[in-house]
Amino acid sequence: MNSIYPKKYMSFEEFIKDCSFIVECINKNTSGMDSMQKILYARKVVTKDVLNNCLTIGKLNKNIINLLDSKNDILKFSMDNMIKNILVHPEVTNHDYLKILSIIKNPSKYYKTKSGYDVILFKEDEKCYKLVIKTTKNRKENFVKSLHLLNRERYEKY
Repeated sequence: MNSIYPKKYMSFEEFIKDCSFIVECINKNTSGMDSMQKILYARKVVTKDVLNNCLTIGKLNKNIINLLDSKNDILKFSMDNMIKNILVHPEVTNHDYLKILSIIKNPSKYYKTKSGYDVILFKEDEKCYKLVIKTTKNRKENFVKSLHLLNRERYEKY
């Protein structure tokens, strides 16, 4: 697993391939564990250098940058968060992850969370999506925190 050295990812396909490989290894070694136990296991056996690998997704629009009070418009997805998301939300497909760029370019609705470090964006397409974006405390980096699928009823509640 740790043969995936720190590297700069140029494509989503390469990034998801490496993340999926790690998740497959984790699942083989954690039979009977729940998703949170699997995440803890992953963080023990995979080096921080590998977990800190990132993919640049795209640029945030000015409204989202202002809500985050961010000093940067670049949105990244860390390998750690992608692995966590795959383990917790296995229903989200690679096709769904590819929608992140269209969600950040044109969200249906969005709002800032009470913490002040997260913004939640929604998009209605053939499915309803909830994308959580976080900024770091120094406001210099923005990351995908999670991507969820929502049913129509939950989507309408927001």
